[in-house]
Amino acid sequence: MAAKKHKSITELRSSLFETFDEVCNGTTQFITHKNGNVVAMLSSEELERLKSEIELHKNLAIGYAQALREEGISSNELKKKFEKK
Repeated sequence: MAAKKHKSITELRSSLFETFDEVCNGTTQFITHKNGNVVAMLSSEELERLKSEIELHKNLAIGYAQALREEGISSNELKKKFEKK
């Protein structure tokens, strides 16, 4: 997992370019507003990785629900299907 750093908006203003470089190098930055709201800055690669992971978990949940309802095909049937190819 990527490193994490916390900064105030004031700290971000004074170190914007350094912060950007850190984010691009895998460090997630948490920026805190004086009212307490927090936002996260992360690289586009990390965002895409997280989106892919979410999609994988959704598909696994769907498959698990189908298996519990005894829908779809068994793992043995699936193996046979792949062996034919």
